[in-house]
Amino acid sequence: LRSAPHEDIDLLTLLPAASAPGLQAKDLQGNWHPIKCAPDELAINAGDMLQMATKGYYPSTTHQVVNPPSDGPEAFKPRYSMPFFLHAKPDVRLSETHTARSYLVECL
Repeated sequence: LRSAPHEDIDLLTLLPAASAPGLQAKDLQGNWHPIKCAPDELAINAGDMLQMATKGYYPSTTHQVVNPPSDGPEAFKPRYSMPFFLHAKPDVRLSETHTARSYLVECL
């Protein structure tokens, strides 16, 4: 794996198209799906802060980045990605127990 399965801790992650494929998202049944993104498109992941602020209405997106097949033309091609992580202002209350600041401190 290029990036093991994980969720982002922010509100939203904006992902412009990467330089090579590999991004996958996990659905609620546990199946992985490749995310295809054209150069003029964005993939958007819900993060842990959004999940907390909506009491689970928008679940955090579990995603990973897989390696290309070792015998294919993409085998040794690097993959570049430039995600934009959108966080709430530090004093925003996400839940009864956390502000954005307290949640980041706990996670980091």
